[in-house]
Parts: sequence; structure tokens; C-alpha cells
Amino acid sequence: MNLIKLLSTDFFTGQILFSGKGLLDILWFLIRNPQKKSLRLAALILQLIPRYTKVSVKRLVNLHRLTQKVNKLRLPGDIVECGVWNGGSAAMMGVADRDDETSGKVRKLWLFDSFCGLPPPSNRDGKQATETYFQGWCHGETEKVKRIFRRFQLSLQQVNTVAGWFDETLQTADLQTIALLHIDADWYASVKIVLETLYDKVVEGGFVVLDDYWRWPGCREAVTDYLKEHQIQGVVLQQADLHGVYF
Repeated sequence: MNLIKLLSTDFFTGQILFSGKGLLDILWFLIRNPQKKSLRLAALILQLIPRYTKVSVKRLVNLHRLTQKVNKLRLPGDIVECGVWNGGSAAMMGVADRDDETSGKVRKLWLFDSFCGLPPPSNRDGKQATETYFQGWCHGETEKVKRIFRRFQLSLQQVNTVAGWFDETLQTADLQTIALLHIDADWYASVKIVLETLYDKVVEGGFVVLDDYWRWPGCREAVTDYLKEHQIQGVVLQQADLHGVYF
């Protein structure tokens, strides 16, 4: 068994380690933000880690903040997540949207995932990715997605969960405009097809969040290639934490 597999939150050892790190991160977040709102966010996150999300505390807080920001700006469009696993980060955005007093209505959430685990990486994803990959990595379950949404009392009528590989599902989805696009797709090919299919649907002033930008080289290369090929300039990446960025 390789080290990545041992430390993955798909397995018990990784869940214990991720839980411990999550608790420390939550404590540090509360020390730096001693507010009632921070306590509510911490309580939410404690229900998500490690069973429903692999996303770090800082990135979860950032998704919550960006969801409320697009509401404050009154931007049109849906919330879209590509790479769902067990629905924790999606639920975080759903709660942020539902509880936002500035929002006039609850946005629709689109959740795209194979629910079969990650596809095999290519050489563009780096040596570590190709050598440590195992079948079933990040294997999410739709029932767990439904479970965490019910726990947070989020309406499943506002959620479109689309199972399948991105190249088979993204182009056929009846998705018009996007206010917030969360890409947690790891590999070059997956990130690239999300950008190719959905980037143009993000409304002006909306946000694109890349969970793995500094974690996997394929994710960075996919973003760089897409922006270059489409002559998109002026993109300034903002750091969410050690691995995640948004713009």
C-alpha cells in the first residue's frame, strides 16, 4: 500500500489524521476570528470533516465567503461544483446561500462527479500522481451527499447531482449561467474540460475556485493552457490556502 493511499481520507488512517489537522485549523480560525459567525462556521465544519469533505478548513471558509459575496453583489447564476466526493464542500456553499440575508432566493446547485473515484492521471499530472494513483481514490457516494444535505436541512429540490465522467455530462447539462464555479478535479484533463465547457458560463464578477492549483501540477498546467489558448489576460489568482486559489 503506497503512502498516499494510507494517508487518503478514503481510509481510516487518513481520516484520523485529517480530523486532527481539521481540529487544529478550526481552533486557529477561532483564535484569529473570535466572533459568533466564526463559531457557527466552526460548528458546520466539524460536521463535515472527515466523512463528507477532503477540503481544508480555510478553503471551506473561503467557499462560504465567496457564496455570500456573489449574493451581496446580486449576481445571477447557479453554484457549480465539479468534484463532489461526499458533498461536504457543496453543503457548505448551500448553507452559505440559504442563510444569507442579502439573497433574494436560494440558488440552484449543480454537483458533477463520477462517483467512481478519480480517473487515472496522465504524465502531465506529475510523477507523484502517476506513481501513487490507485483505483477508487476519492470514491464518493450520492447517498452521503443526500445525507449531509438533509442534516443541514437543505432542499434537495434545488440540487442537481449529475453522476458520470465530465466529458459525458458537462456538455449535456441544462446549465445556463454560473455565479460560483468550484473545480476540485485534480488532474489536467479533468480541470481542462471543466474550463473548456463551463468557463464561458461564469457571469461577469463571478468566481472560479481551483482546489488543487498548488497541489497537482496538472491542475496548474490546465489553467495556464486554457487562459493562454483563449487569450484571457488580467487574471489575478488569490490564495485560499497552501493549495487552493480563486479568481
